[in-house]
Amino acid sequence: MKKLLIAVVLIIGVFIASVLTYRLASPEIVISNFSQLTAEEIIIQLPSNRIVFGEVVSEAESAIYYSASQADGTYNYSVKFPGKPVFSGSCGYVTNSDYGKRLQLVLLGPEVVECRESNKIF
Repeated sequence: MKKLLIAVVLIIGVFIASVLTYRLASPEIVISNFSQLTAEEIIIQLPSNRIVFGEVVSEAESAIYYSASQADGTYNYSVKFPGKPVFSGSCGYVTNSDYGKRLQLVLLGPEVVECRESNKIF
C-alpha cells in the first residue's frame, strides 16, 4: 500500500511539473484592457497563426498560449471597441522557437495600444 501511495504521489508530481514547464516554455500573448471600454474582439496575426480573442472587459486580462514554431515576422493586431473603427497596428518580433516569450498588448483606449515583450524564463 505504501508503494502505491508513493507511485501516485510521484505521478501527480510529474504531471504538475509537466504542466508548469509547458506554461513557462510556451509563448504567450496577454491582453490587458485598461481602457474604460470593453474590447469586442482582438485579432493577433502571427507569421504562421491567427489568434482571436473574444470580448475582454475593462480592467481585465486574457491570455492565450501559441505554438513556438513560427516563421520570422511581426505581431500584427487589430482591436475592435463598440461603436469605434477597428484600430490596427504591429509591434514586436516573432522568431522560431521563442520559448518563454510573452507579448502583452495593453489597451489604454480605442486608439492607444502599448506592446510589451518579455521572457517568462530568464
